[in-house]
Amino acid sequence: MDLLSPEECLLVAQKTLKEKEKANLLLLDCQLEAGSCDLVGYMGEYYKLRLIVEDIADKEKHELDYFIKSLPRKNEPQRAECERKGVFRKESAIYTKILPNVQKYATKKLFPQCFYSRNDLIVLEDLTQEYRHLKASESYTLEHYKLVLEHLAELHAASIAWEEKEQFNIGERYKDVLTELHLSTENSWFMTGLKAIVFLAARHPQYQAEKHQSFINNKLYNLLTKAEQLVTPSLTIRNVLCHRDTWDRNIFFRFGSDRYSALPSACCIVDFQLSKYCSPTLDVLFLLYIVAPASVRQEIYDECLDHYHIALQSHLTRLGLDEELISRENFLRECQRTRLAALIIWALTEPQTKMSASISNRLRSEEPEKFDYYLNTDRSEMLLRVMQLQPGYEQTIMSPIQELVDYLMENEHLYA
Repeated sequence: MDLLSPEECLLVAQKTLKEKEKANLLLLDCQLEAGSCDLVGYMGEYYKLRLIVEDIADKEKHELDYFIKSLPRKNEPQRAECERKGVFRKESAIYTKILPNVQKYATKKLFPQCFYSRNDLIVLEDLTQEYRHLKASESYTLEHYKLVLEHLAELHAASIAWEEKEQFNIGERYKDVLTELHLSTENSWFMTGLKAIVFLAARHPQYQAEKHQSFINNKLYNLLTKAEQLVTPSLTIRNVLCHRDTWDRNIFFRFGSDRYSALPSACCIVDFQLSKYCSPTLDVLFLLYIVAPASVRQEIYDECLDHYHIALQSHLTRLGLDEELISRENFLRECQRTRLAALIIWALTEPQTKMSASISNRLRSEEPEKFDYYLNTDRSEMLLRVMQLQPGYEQTIMSPIQELVDYLMENEHLYA
């Protein structure tokens, strides 16, 4: 196995079995296998690792399972992009320097434990031993959304507690770590995505009138670039450590003794590559806009905002902090300010997350250079190709385009 050396594997085992004497642990076997197709990520490759170790003092054997995130090894353009953006350097630092300190102030597991990291890979606990994604046949209910919002509220409150305890600012102390890798004009993926939004808007059947085409061709792109300002640390609300990538594949649920019962008892979030010190409303809104179908979001939106804020205040009180550090009025006003960022992230991600895995994996494996071009230079050809290959795809990705354009045409004055 060339991903990890035997010495590194033994170190991982030693960190896992902390109660054992390090010198007594003997590595018997390392087994590595590629993650299943549904675990393929845009910013890395995933593996499962099993270590078999023996404590020579008591002759007891241990089988230890892990999840590995690695820089892409098979796809050179994808690897180059990850290295250029420093996504693994960032996430490694977050897992080792920031998250353990936040966890100290939480009552539940906020994230998978990290046992080892380098600038090109991270070895994490295998959450699938206790948690799982929702299956394709399962749908989020209001209770699922509330559970994730409670989780985010505790993450946010714990980050505030850490700051208050040590009297410092996370954003300032870790400004070299918590860089904006997502909605930034320096990110070619983001800028290419904005051009794709304009391309789709111009094709939308409801925007063929002259007034719509004029708005799309002359104003839309510049308004979309305002997203970068909305994800910088807020001047109007207490900033927190935000996950910033709460889409379905980054949310795991635990169902107690019955992993397939209807309602989960807990959740856990993974992938901190996009984490940032910013407004807590971004985590809340990104969840509701990326995961919830538009019709569902409209029904549960107000209740979810209230539920999050009540959970946040509860955790602030538990931690001995003033629950009015983020008042309800301030929170709701900030949600209005940052709503555009959520609309944009929905329109940016929907074409990728709703592309079938078979099409996406085939494009990446058979045409890696062209796929990199699609992601970072021009997506119009890819969008047209997938529209032809995947029934219903065009209607699906046009939904966020319509809501975004309608919103901006009505509220252009807020962002001019």
